[in-house]
Amino acid sequence: MATWQWLTRNSLRPSAFGLRRLFLFYTISKEVIRISYDNFKAFYLKMQSIIYLFLAALLYPSVKGCQVRHEISASHIETQLKLLGARSQSTIPTGKTALTNVCVFDGWSIGEPTTVVIDGDSITFDSRGVLRTIDGEGGVLLPGLIDSHVHLSSLASLETLSSYGVTTAMDMGCGNYTLCSALRDQIGLTSYFGAGIGAVAPNSTHVTVFGSKGIVTEPSEAPEFVAHVFGNGSNYMKIISEPNGFDQAIHNALVSATHALGKVSMTHAQDLPSYEVAILSKTNGIQHVPFDTPLTEAMAQRIKQQMQYVTPTLNIGKIVTANMTVESIISPGVNLSYAAGVSSLQRLLRAGVPILAGTDAIDFSNNLLQGDLIGVTLHRELEYLTEAGMSEVDVLRAATVVPSMVHNLTGRGSIREGYRADLLLLKPGSNPVQNISKTIDIARVWNGGIEYLSVAGKK
Repeated sequence: MATWQWLTRNSLRPSAFGLRRLFLFYTISKEVIRISYDNFKAFYLKMQSIIYLFLAALLYPSVKGCQVRHEISASHIETQLKLLGARSQSTIPTGKTALTNVCVFDGWSIGEPTTVVIDGDSITFDSRGVLRTIDGEGGVLLPGLIDSHVHLSSLASLETLSSYGVTTAMDMGCGNYTLCSALRDQIGLTSYFGAGIGAVAPNSTHVTVFGSKGIVTEPSEAPEFVAHVFGNGSNYMKIISEPNGFDQAIHNALVSATHALGKVSMTHAQDLPSYEVAILSKTNGIQHVPFDTPLTEAMAQRIKQQMQYVTPTLNIGKIVTANMTVESIISPGVNLSYAAGVSSLQRLLRAGVPILAGTDAIDFSNNLLQGDLIGVTLHRELEYLTEAGMSEVDVLRAATVVPSMVHNLTGRGSIREGYRADLLLLKPGSNPVQNISKTIDIARVWNGGIEYLSVAGKK
């Protein structure tokens, strides 16, 4: 059945359309329908936008996009707070455990078999007083992986991340400060760091379609908004840059207010004009890459000169650009392509911009992005980054030492004396420097010196 036949027979019936969806469609389309009849191209583009918004209205109740993810139900919050509060916290071992015959990735290469010792929650190379020995059988020992863009809301997600060797997660949008606080410092599980509620412009896509609530209307509001975010324990600021989002002045004010507190800001931008706003604002990190038009060489050079860094999230780009319906909801009126995102990344690489591995994976129920799974997607992201032209070594660094440096995660991301014992031991014969897909051949995982026993593939 043709699309318009289906819409006519089903979607326009009152019983199928509902007043809430009708009102949403009316609200967001009334600003679009001011058509210049003497310009057919403009007419066509505006009609295309209306169709996209119409589809968004139809699907609104089930959509869980980058910001609507944070609209967590009260019952979910209550359940998770109970689970997190009742969890029996693991006890950090007091005796030393020696991991013998392991080949350590030192950030640049994989060495010859050696011994690494876990002493409490830290790494040492002093084998005196070892109480337990584990034979690594020649397996590669990696620092625990870091996902630099994820969205979490449950104890189960911390467990899943642990099972895949992701020992640190950077949440890019907290939906409930009480829940986010409870997710932190869960001993023996993935470490949680998070942004606060993201700053969005009124009437922007993240508000009209995704229901975001962190609205800032003028530059003077920035200091109070930013202070509230960090006053609730957030590690960094999240700002949304999109075609109908903030003007340059407001974006600059949010970044400046963040820097005035000695904090860092992250900016969501997935199209070229929004990227320009993010670059000019001097935000610290840019989340995503332009998936509409490839980043220019000049823009990439400026990002490098300003010491900004980028988390491309090719994983979410591949998912969104492969589904026209999802693309039309997340970026109404903007044509996206995975190839544009890859080209953008390649220009960033040529400019020498620090690249971080992040997935934009989400754990909320009923989300539209069914392939956007917690844990396993970081291993996919590493493959996508390699396919885009990064070396295996640089990809491993993008998930370990590089995010540790740019996010100031002291004592993480490397296997060094005194560093936190976040470790990922691969099965014998699996060498990710030769084949990045081998990172998922997981033998054992430790979070802060505590072994997580139910690793992926062994459940």
